[in-house]
Amino acid sequence: MHQKEQLLQKLKHQNEQLNDYAHLVSHDLKSSLRSLSALLTWVKEDCVEKIGEESVGNLNLMEAKIEKMDKFLEDIINYSEIGAKNLKTNTIDLNKKVINIIESLEVPKNINIVIINNLPILKADARRLRQVFENLISNAVNFNDKENGLVEIGVEEKEDFYTFSIKDNGQGIAKEYHEKIFNTFTTLGYHEKSTGMGLSIVKRVLELYGGDIWLESEVLKGTTFYFTFPKK
Repeated sequence: MHQKEQLLQKLKHQNEQLNDYAHLVSHDLKSSLRSLSALLTWVKEDCVEKIGEESVGNLNLMEAKIEKMDKFLEDIINYSEIGAKNLKTNTIDLNKKVINIIESLEVPKNINIVIINNLPILKADARRLRQVFENLISNAVNFNDKENGLVEIGVEEKEDFYTFSIKDNGQGIAKEYHEKIFNTFTTLGYHEKSTGMGLSIVKRVLELYGGDIWLESEVLKGTTFYFTFPKK
């Protein structure tokens, strides 16, 4: 038993060191990306009238790649920072919070987001709870291929916890990927804003609160993500 505890402590320490390293490296790389982005902006401003459309297009493509890499590094930082010791407790009106999140997203005009019932007030870390809803809602929007896209957000109250649902009528996810998608760096389709980190961040946050997450899906018809969150 003592040897097992020592091994667990060693693994915990190594994991903390790895998270600290990922955090440090990501910050340094983000700084370099910001400098590169600034230089690229200056080049576009100085040369846009001197170079052809193809070259301007290549510069725009470089700018998009830099933006995606910046988002990727930001997700790594967010993932490495998640831990019980960093959690704060805020009183959060989810109706206001979710509406705020929806308004902050770039939602195409053909996609309608509906909150189907009154959402509760929770005590949780506001930043972490935002990451849960923001990642799930943005995924439902970004991977919706329907002409009339629909995302429905709901909740069912239980005795000790709430079960939230985020349902879409998008592409759907094949059964064999229902577990894999929660792994770090896993993505099932291309989207310029997808880093493969979103669902792993969601799962890690929920685990800190003793919550769970799962999904039901049918390919080409849509997906519903369910997750639980304690009342206290």
